[in-house]
Amino acid sequence: MKNHRGFLTGFFWLSIFLGTSIPSIGNTAGYDQPQTSLASHGRGRDFLGMNLPMLGNKWPHKRGSLWLSVSASKKYIIFPEFGSQKGILPLQISGDYSFDNHWAFGLYYGFFNATYTDSYGSEVYESHIKSNFGGIRLTFHFADIFNNTFGEVINVKKWDFYSTASLGWYSFRWEVAPKYLEKQDFSDGSFGSASLVLGAKWIPHPKIGVFLEAGKGTVGVISFGISGKIMK
Repeated sequence: MKNHRGFLTGFFWLSIFLGTSIPSIGNTAGYDQPQTSLASHGRGRDFLGMNLPMLGNKWPHKRGSLWLSVSASKKYIIFPEFGSQKGILPLQISGDYSFDNHWAFGLYYGFFNATYTDSYGSEVYESHIKSNFGGIRLTFHFADIFNNTFGEVINVKKWDFYSTASLGWYSFRWEVAPKYLEKQDFSDGSFGSASLVLGAKWIPHPKIGVFLEAGKGTVGVISFGISGKIMK
């Protein structure tokens, strides 16, 4: 919990730097010029008052859009890794609503059930874990700002770059014979969590995306999954 404030502070300072240090953006690579009624040459302000470009209808995360995602994680942060493990990877379901052309607010929920096989002296034993986790998240989409900053040509209809900060909880429930409790930390309970990741999403279809994330995630260092756009 000590690093929660540091992760969120870093996220918001990065967002403010990207948004306030960018000059006016013209035709962002990868989407068609919007009609004049969309004020394509003007700049608006997001909910933090940052100057950001007005975007056309080709922007995948335009205000009012809603994406649902399913992802799995590797390189666990909150789950132990010992012995051999049987079971599916931690799965997470999330929904993100764009209340601004660059910002989205969302909820996530996930679960993890697995069996660990390990040794205790000359004995082989099994332990079972059941876990749930969930929380809220805030995402900043910045593919167009990346284009303008670094002079790259990113097709923003096909690629999304973003950063997501999350606050949430997770719980453990273990099933293991009492004689093996001293081998590992098999504590039950609920705990708070904070995360910050960078992600990239490939959008082969306007309503379908495949993504990869890295950083201090909700459960692991690396996450990957698929998402679908159900609004806008």
